[in-house]
Amino acid sequence: MDGRVIGIVAHPAADLRSVRTVRDAVFKAGMVPLVIAPTGGLLGRGKNPVTVQRTFAAARSVEFDALLLAGTPEAAADAHGARDAKAGAAEPGKPDPRVLLLVSEAYRHGKAIGGWGDASLTLEAAGIGADEPGIVLGGTAGAVLKQIAKSLAGHRAWDRFPTTL
Repeated sequence: MDGRVIGIVAHPAADLRSVRTVRDAVFKAGMVPLVIAPTGGLLGRGKNPVTVQRTFAAARSVEFDALLLAGTPEAAADAHGARDAKAGAAEPGKPDPRVLLLVSEAYRHGKAIGGWGDASLTLEAAGIGADEPGIVLGGTAGAVLKQIAKSLAGHRAWDRFPTTL
């Protein structure tokens, strides 16, 4: 588990307390947490903002061993089809297309994906079932992280892709 990189997808309307909690737990477990958000800088105000290490426009699934979704981020103002053609066009009220691309790539790579809050909406929009191998949804960030850590022991969710002859 040491050195595994965990992407934490967050946004300004996410529960930043749980983002901070899971980020600290990932770090304490010897893994590397990277917060991914619509823009760089800080998420939140006050004395405990969350530092962003990657943006939706710059993050790619190959950087991460697993993804954690702190809810479902709506399309950010800079989500344009011309700039992010592979991700598709942004639609009001729908998850950010760049996050959908990130999640669907991680899914195809057999990586563990977890989420809490309304993260199931992102998975649903990406065409991923909540009951598939390596997918963990829960009520709290801590509970999701525990299950994701178990999935990481197998490196990938190989049973997501059954062999047929």
